[in-house]
Amino acid sequence: MSGFFRGTSTDQVKHVNAEQKLIKELQKKGKFPPHFAKKVDISKVSMEVLKPWIAKRITEMLGFEDEVVVDLCIAHLEEKSEKGLDPKLLQVTMTGFMAQKAAPFCSELWAHLLSAQESEVGVPQDFIEQKKEELRQKKEEAERMQEELRRRKQDLERAQQANSKATAPETAGTAAGTMAAAGALEVGPGAGAVVEEATVTATAGVAVAAPAP
Repeated sequence: MSGFFRGTSTDQVKHVNAEQKLIKELQKKGKFPPHFAKKVDISKVSMEVLKPWIAKRITEMLGFEDEVVVDLCIAHLEEKSEKGLDPKLLQVTMTGFMAQKAAPFCSELWAHLLSAQESEVGVPQDFIEQKKEELRQKKEEAERMQEELRRRKQDLERAQQANSKATAPETAGTAAGTMAAAGALEVGPGAGAVVEEATVTATAGVAVAAPAP
């Protein structure tokens, strides 16, 4: 027996015994969900995906960030144990930091772990579905933006066409006026010559008709 407890203090032994006793009491009261009876092989789980979720979920439940609690949870999951992971022990451990919120948190976490170990990529199915939904929403948003850009382009083209049609008569009227003015300038010198000739003729006639002195 001394070899079994080598390197282990009496206080640690008492602590472990207390935890096991508490687990049995909670078990009798039905405080653990049914899926806690299923085992998890953490080597099949992508912890790089789970860690951000753990940190986010703990923060959401506590209402503030607590790296100590997050690190404690992750360390418990990654700890090497011959018996494997024990969700009941995890819940008891987390209760000291999360109180009544530890139970729902551990239940969610264990469900994700069970799902992840069944996945080829070690990711919970819920996470995969959420990612698909995010991609679908992003695609729809991109399509809406493209449609809005096409609509604005069409509106701009119609406005430009309408503006071109409205300015066409004004341009034609201006051109006609310019041509008329040019024609008047061309006729002007000839008309002046006719007037001058008539004036000379009239003056001569007056001179002939005048009586001799």
